[in-house]
Amino acid sequence: MTPVCLPTGPLAVNTYIVPCSAASGFERVFIVDPGGEADAIAEKVGGARVAGIVLTHGHFDHIGAVPQLKALYKDAPLCIHKDDLEYTGKGAYERHRSDFLRVGAAYLVDEFASAYPVFPEADIVFDIHTPETAVLSIAPEWTILHTPGHSPGSISLYHKDGVLLSGDTLFASGFGRTDLTGGSFEQLRQSLAALFALPDDTRVYPGHGPFTIIGKEK
Repeated sequence: MTPVCLPTGPLAVNTYIVPCSAASGFERVFIVDPGGEADAIAEKVGGARVAGIVLTHGHFDHIGAVPQLKALYKDAPLCIHKDDLEYTGKGAYERHRSDFLRVGAAYLVDEFASAYPVFPEADIVFDIHTPETAVLSIAPEWTILHTPGHSPGSISLYHKDGVLLSGDTLFASGFGRTDLTGGSFEQLRQSLAALFALPDDTRVYPGHGPFTIIGKEK
């Protein structure tokens, strides 16, 4: 169970094309964090059926290709945690611009908003909170973990075969920033502790940079 990784968008987000199950392989997949370059993502997807688009959190660099992909894969639901819901739908760009203004990159949001004035609404909203977990309905072999800290609604996705998609919670030799709106170092610390409880040989596929394993990051 190894996802396909494609760095996309202005901040080189790791976009993943993920098998829904071990049995289906890449015949049925979901897309995680499409940061941009929708055409390149669609090329990697090929003829696979897209079961959904999952956002590990709502920050702008992770969602840049959502409008195009939602238009291309009309039956694929857009999935996000309840606590990051304001990053989608009406008013989303105001929230994104506020966040990116703090890091000097509001112009990226402005350019995107001019091309896609209305950001899509979420179709599936995850309403779980640490330490709860839930099954990912579009791919039941995957478990949703609420891992706030980088953002209030950050999630990670875990597969029993020892695969973790950690978003911007955990990186190789690092972890997510907490200085954007809604960030919390204490929540991030608790989220990291929960991830470190997974088996040491769990393969970690983060939102940026190379993959790692849990045992190496403890």
